[in-house]
Amino acid sequence: MVTVAGGPIPVTIERPSEVIYNENALAHVVPRVPGIARTVEANEGDEVSEGDVLAVLDSRELADAKAAYLASLERLALAKENFDRAEALIGKRIVSERTHLTAKTDFAEARINLRSARQKLLALGIGESRLKEIAEQDEADLTAYVMHAPIGGTIVARHLTHGESVSTDREAFIVADVSTVWVDISIYAHDLERVEKGQPVTVTTDGGLQVDGKIAFVTPNVSEETRTANARVELENAPRHLRPGMFVTAQIALTEDPVDVRIPASALQSHEGQSVVFVREGDDGPLKPRPVTLGRSNDAYVEVLGGLKPGETIVAEGAFLVKSQLAKSDFDDGHNH
Repeated sequence: MVTVAGGPIPVTIERPSEVIYNENALAHVVPRVPGIARTVEANEGDEVSEGDVLAVLDSRELADAKAAYLASLERLALAKENFDRAEALIGKRIVSERTHLTAKTDFAEARINLRSARQKLLALGIGESRLKEIAEQDEADLTAYVMHAPIGGTIVARHLTHGESVSTDREAFIVADVSTVWVDISIYAHDLERVEKGQPVTVTTDGGLQVDGKIAFVTPNVSEETRTANARVELENAPRHLRPGMFVTAQIALTEDPVDVRIPASALQSHEGQSVVFVREGDDGPLKPRPVTLGRSNDAYVEVLGGLKPGETIVAEGAFLVKSQLAKSDFDDGHNH
C-alpha cells in the first residue's frame, strides 16, 4: 500500500549508444624525426605516466640538427671573443672601423644562427632542459631520439618493433586515459526537437551496470548514412567497466516536470474497459476499484488527472492479484460479473 502524492515524472526515451575514447584524453604518439627503433620500452596494455620513455630511435636527422646546434654554439663563442677584442681595441685605434664592423656583424650572425639551430631542436621535441645536456653528450648519443608519453594512461596500441624504420607520418603508440569515456547516442530526426544539452542520461550495459551523466552536446547535423544525429555524454569510468567499442543503451530524461498526483505504474489495472486503481476506503475499509483519468507516464510512474486525491491509500504492488481476488469473491459489489 502506498499513499497518493505528487512528484516528478521524467519523460524518457531509450536509444542505442556506443562507448568511445575521450578524445581529450587520447594521444597519438608520432615521432618528429625519422629513425630506426633502438629500444622499445612500452607494450600494449602497459600503464604509463606522463613523461615515461616509450622508445628510443637512432635518427641521423636529429644528429645533424644537434651537430648544427653545437657548431652554432662554438661559432657564437668565437664570434663573441673576436667582437669583444675588436670592441676593446677600437677605442685605442689599434683596429680599423671596418674590422670592428666585421666583428660586430659576425657576432650578430652567429647569434641568429644559434637561435635558428635552437628553434629547430625545439621543433623536434627537444626541451629546454635537454638543450643544456647536448653539449655534454658523447657522439653516439647525438643520434638518440627519445619518445616520451605525452599523457598518463594505458598503451592501447603499439605500432613499433625493435629495429623497425619509423617515419613521421604514422603513429608509433596510442595512449589513452580511460578514467573518463564518451558515450555517443544515436538520436533519430523526430527526437531532435526534444533532446538538448544538459539533459540527464542513464547509460546501461548488457551486464546491467548503470552510470549517470548529462548530455554535453548534440551535433547540429544529421548523418547522411544513418539519418541520425549524435548526442554525447562524458562519464566517469573509475572502475573501468565501460570499454571503448561497447554497445550500450542510453535513457534520456527529456522532461522532469512535477505533477500534483502520481501513482506507481504497477498500481494501474484495466477493469471493464477502464483504467482503475484499488483504493482503501477509510483506515480499515475494503479495497474498491476506482476509475482514473491518466496523463503523462514513464516506466515507473503515471500522472493521475482525475479520480484520486493526495493522501488516499492505494495498492501499489500486487494490484493484479487483488483484482483477481475481488473478481472471484464478487467483492466489488457486482462490478466483476
